[in-house]
Amino acid sequence: SEIALSKTVHNSLFSLSRFSAGEYTNIVITDIDVISTFFTTGVIRFIQIIEFLFIYVYFWSLDFIFFISAIIITIIMVIVAIKYGDVLQKVNEKRKNSLDLMTARVYSFFNNIKEIKSYHIFDNISDGNQQIIDDYLDKSSKYSIHYNVSNQLFLYVFEVFRLLSVLYGLFLVQQGEFAVGTLLIIYNYYQKIIDNFTSVLTTNVDYRNLVVSLNRFNRLLEYSKEEKKGIVLTDPVPGTIEFSKILYGFKDNPMLKNASMSVPDNSITVLSGRDEAAQNGIYDLLLKLNRQHEGTIKVGEYDINDIDDDSYYKIISSARRQSNLFETSIKNNLIAINDDFDEVLSVCRRIGLDDKIMKLKEGYDTVLNDSTPISLNTRMLLIIARCLLKKSKIILLDDIIDSLDKSHEKLVLELLEELKKNHTILIISNSHEILSHADQVLDITDKNIINVF
Repeated sequence: SEIALSKTVHNSLFSLSRFSAGEYTNIVITDIDVISTFFTTGVIRFIQIIEFLFIYVYFWSLDFIFFISAIIITIIMVIVAIKYGDVLQKVNEKRKNSLDLMTARVYSFFNNIKEIKSYHIFDNISDGNQQIIDDYLDKSSKYSIHYNVSNQLFLYVFEVFRLLSVLYGLFLVQQGEFAVGTLLIIYNYYQKIIDNFTSVLTTNVDYRNLVVSLNRFNRLLEYSKEEKKGIVLTDPVPGTIEFSKILYGFKDNPMLKNASMSVPDNSITVLSGRDEAAQNGIYDLLLKLNRQHEGTIKVGEYDINDIDDDSYYKIISSARRQSNLFETSIKNNLIAINDDFDEVLSVCRRIGLDDKIMKLKEGYDTVLNDSTPISLNTRMLLIIARCLLKKSKIILLDDIIDSLDKSHEKLVLELLEELKKNHTILIISNSHEILSHADQVLDITDKNIINVF
């Protein structure tokens, strides 16, 4: 599970787009479970199969009645297993419920991968993920214990048949047809039959499931790229941005072609126009969520791909309308970015968000999910607050500001005017009000970037 989540962070969004959320979730949960279980039990399973086949051949060679008895025992054990299945089902339901929680958490991780990569906060949220995983492992181990206990109960049924076999064997010993040593071997081999029965029936199915799961899991690893140590940025942190002859998107139909732009330090730059795909593509490139085919992107004097990720993501953050909030409390969503709650309160008050939060029944402890009664305006303010709390040198805002009501839009713009003294701010918008705050406006026309003013 740790490998899968780590490799997800090291995949580009383009490679992750090959997976549906459901497929990804099943790979990280179900397929990993199949792989781990198969290899954990593989050695024992192999030995059990050999033993099982040997026992039946041995019984056939000794006596037909012993052979038939083994077959009868096998059938009885199947019946007992079915009867005991109701008990196991109740235990397994608790395991499945725990698995559902873990599936939901993994889905949330995948759904929020942009935020995790953009804010570089994988380590910050890993503890919560680990707690869910630990809970599932605990429930799973309890299921395994109950399952193995049920197998021991089968022995009570089996002992009756084994006793009959011993009595029959003693009769054959008296008749001189069996030696005592042979009877002892038969006595022990009956035990092996029940122990190995399940393995014989499931090995082929489990192996075929393993092949499918490995193929699916390897797709996740296929395009993952490990972080490379690069240039560590030092003060003063650069804030200028330079795009030079960028080719980005599908080569036969790119979003950007031979596109160049310059964004000065400590300024507000607005990307206007109607080409939303290209505008968002610029942000994806700056956040290193995807890479261009041609050209270079620099922050200060450095190519962004040469900058160490830990260092780079400290200087850049984004608030985008399609951003997701984590399914935890409002407070946890914000302190995941900045653990100084006084600063959290300060930013929320500056943009008019604090009043809205305090009107909620649980205030900052309100858990965010699909049923949480908050407005779109409040949700957008939360995303903006989270971005501003990072206090990064470069701030990227798409048309999220346009979705705010006028009073909150004014508060946000006033704060951005203050921040531009020490920050480079990019905004996607066609709003006249927002354009009036711009130090420069860039328009994307025919896949290229044109400086309007």
